[in-house]
Amino acid sequence: MPIEIRPLKTKILQKNFDLAKSLQKALLQNNQKLKNGDVLIMSSKVVALSQGRVVDLTSLIPSAQNNKFLKRMRYGKGREDAKMIELIASEADAVLPGKMMTTLKDGFLVPSSGIDRSNAPNGSAILWPKNPAKVALQLWKNFKKNTQLKNLGIVIGDSNCQPLKWGTVGLALAWAGFEGVEDVRGQKDIYGQKLRFTRKAVADNLVSSAMLIMGEGSEKTPFVLIRGAPVKFTSRQQKKNEIFVKPKGCVFGGIYSKKFVRLVK
Repeated sequence: MPIEIRPLKTKILQKNFDLAKSLQKALLQNNQKLKNGDVLIMSSKVVALSQGRVVDLTSLIPSAQNNKFLKRMRYGKGREDAKMIELIASEADAVLPGKMMTTLKDGFLVPSSGIDRSNAPNGSAILWPKNPAKVALQLWKNFKKNTQLKNLGIVIGDSNCQPLKWGTVGLALAWAGFEGVEDVRGQKDIYGQKLRFTRKAVADNLVSSAMLIMGEGSEKTPFVLIRGAPVKFTSRQQKKNEIFVKPKGCVFGGIYSKKFVRLVK
């Protein structure tokens, strides 16, 4: 069965709305009905908007504490918006000095704590959603109950950068209903050799596929339906931190593992 990627366009969504109802409405307005084996992808931004995670930058006052940390960084030389720097620092778990504020945020290595000013009202910024794993699980339970489908997947995704490459790729913040990371260690390659390290980032790859039509600009496509994806459906709940590698164990760890500036919250 070929994989189908179907856009679910919406009107411009403001903050504080019912995410499940908006998704159901998007399915209806785009003449789509869920089938067994479907996977629904949604942007982290639409989840954050539903939670009211929008910050008015004009209300922020840069702190002396964060300025002290950020004066060491190329990103904090006064050319940037000090209020945006304050917001990034306040949301980050740790910051890596550099041209752009690379941060550890909820276990992910991402620029600017995942904060985005694109597709946000003027003078404001949108934060990452709170507890995306809980949101994905609850949506999955609700849709499973309402549709009576045996297999269904939910993914909350965002865009992210790759080291030393232009362009963004998909990043899955959370998922439910299928194995988002498949461990294929022990399986054999075409020459009969056992794979020793490989794990497939299934959820990330689905988000990358969805991003082809979600876009980054004015597409108004916060939801995508993927049909026919070769995923392993399960009712197993995603365990906290099961997808993360600690900085010292990461293949890129030599670049950043000892350079993070820990921020005092």
